[in-house]
Amino acid sequence: MIHTKTPFAVTFGNHDVEADMSKSQVMEFLKNTPYNMTYDADKDIDGYGNCTLRIGSSDDEKNDNWIIYLFDSHSYPEDKTLGTYDWIKNSQIQWYRQQSKTVTRKNGKIVPSLAFFHIPTPEYEIARHLDYTLGNKSEQVCSPVLNSGLITSFIENKDVMGTFVGHDHNNDYIVAPERKICLAYGRKTGYVSAYKEILERGARVIDLYENERRFDTYIRTLSGKFFDYTFEQKLTADNYPTSQGTFIQDHLVANWNDAQWQKELKALKEAGMQYLIFGPTLHTGKDNVIKSPYPSNLTTKKNAEKDLVEMCLRNTQKAGLKVFLGLNFHERWWKGNYDEDWLLQQMEIGNRVADELIEKYKKRYGKTMYGWYWVWEVANIDQLSQKEYKDALVNALNINLKHLHAVTPDMPFMLCPFMNYRIGTAKEYAQLWEYVFSKAHFQSGDIFAPQDCVGAGGLNKEMIPEWFGELNHAVNTKPGLLFWSDAETFDQQFWVPAPLNRFVEQMRLASPYVSKIITFAYSHYYSPNIVNEQYHKAYLQYFKNGQLPDILPPPAVSEIIVKTEREDTYLEWKAPDDTSTITGYYIYRDGELIGNRPLDSKNKYKNEFIDKKSMKGRKHLYEISAYNCMGGESAKLNAQDATN
Repeated sequence: MIHTKTPFAVTFGNHDVEADMSKSQVMEFLKNTPYNMTYDADKDIDGYGNCTLRIGSSDDEKNDNWIIYLFDSHSYPEDKTLGTYDWIKNSQIQWYRQQSKTVTRKNGKIVPSLAFFHIPTPEYEIARHLDYTLGNKSEQVCSPVLNSGLITSFIENKDVMGTFVGHDHNNDYIVAPERKICLAYGRKTGYVSAYKEILERGARVIDLYENERRFDTYIRTLSGKFFDYTFEQKLTADNYPTSQGTFIQDHLVANWNDAQWQKELKALKEAGMQYLIFGPTLHTGKDNVIKSPYPSNLTTKKNAEKDLVEMCLRNTQKAGLKVFLGLNFHERWWKGNYDEDWLLQQMEIGNRVADELIEKYKKRYGKTMYGWYWVWEVANIDQLSQKEYKDALVNALNINLKHLHAVTPDMPFMLCPFMNYRIGTAKEYAQLWEYVFSKAHFQSGDIFAPQDCVGAGGLNKEMIPEWFGELNHAVNTKPGLLFWSDAETFDQQFWVPAPLNRFVEQMRLASPYVSKIITFAYSHYYSPNIVNEQYHKAYLQYFKNGQLPDILPPPAVSEIIVKTEREDTYLEWKAPDDTSTITGYYIYRDGELIGNRPLDSKNKYKNEFIDKKSMKGRKHLYEISAYNCMGGESAKLNAQDATN
């Protein structure tokens, strides 16, 4: 470490009392050793080398991005009736709790943290039976018999998301029960072992992500790299859930210039967005015409005049966001009138699209071109209960997974399936995906992000816990696969923005199961550049303090004019004098909601509605109300239609 000028820190364990130096002497030696970071944070607590190491933010050195806790796990207890190995003491745990509170208060948020100590806690054995492990377990877990509550404290304080130990030379496994905390061994590095070792010497490498509760880790030896694993802690560590990304489609941005892009990205960053999902980048319509938003050699129609992929990447790079690029899509997918060969051919086309995108953009846009989005949306259709269809899905995925991981191993692969409670159960759908995960070549860091289906009506929001809970069990069978939610921000009946309180409730219900939430789609339905700015302003308040604003229902419309012409009924209305909280108008016929007129970003709307389904010869009752961004509704003003 001194020769390479590498800062280092150490933790103390049982073998440190078996040498010719005491722990206090070792600490004195370390104090005078260049590049050592170990110190005694508090002389009044048990052990030596208990301390915190801070990793500062690149944006502001005063803020902490990560905290590293080091603990002395001691050696052997004086009272042998309590087991062979000692435990981390209450004084150390109370010191940690106080440090955790201080760090949280200083930064105004819970800071992601890791903890290192030598002897594993009893949870290392218990967790093996609760979840899937990755790595070697070739000897028993030699932990204390007594559980002093260290891991419990980590979970209660919500900051420490990973613990790393040594001690057991033939273990190097990692396990993350319910992805709430990750328990990992390192790989043995020392020499002259007290017993027979079967693992090659090496080390566990940990790569931290800035501004994310996430790390990558793997075992490195002279023989190679093993057991890649990505851990991303569930949103339960946050006081309230927020969204980290949004889809944005080419038709929305087709005529944007750089200034419009930057205006949109500024709004997204204000709302905490880190990811943009853009795609598909090759689209085949029902007429078999192939179009692309970038200069592609795979199209049958002249490409768009603007290179929309270039504009997206250029502007997101400037704004500091990351982009998932969707591959190809064919509208025939929705009909289901194709065989496996056709589907596999489409996957091969997707690989060719990826190759084009890599050649054109990856070198210039690097990590901004962050991931791949698999555009093909898989539903819980009955056919997928049959093995031949499940295997066809696996084969299709593997064509893309194998190729994409080979040419861009640093880019995660994301898919967003959907479900409908009317055609199957949550358990059946989870079983499908468990089968797929067991055979598809997903790698650590790939992302399974189901649509929550509330906007499209596939699920009622109250069903989210059941469906995401079952899917969570399926994801747990694939260590390293990330589980996100794709929250729908629209009402499909009229393709208009969903009330913000519904969206926030969707996130709240999904948050116990997932580590991130993306949206379909903030840019389309909540952006102040597209819809009334009240949606964005209200969400910003929620983003900052976890509370949506209290907004009173708007005043009622002042007048309704009803006209009949031939077989249609025409409605017009006058807005109230105070329109400051209005984001749109509902139109009812005989008590049934038949129309929705949202305000756009310039507060404009069509104050007319044509009812083409009024019944000839029948008198209808029409009502109109105003609503706000929370779905709060004014009193309804009604008018009797003349007999049609």
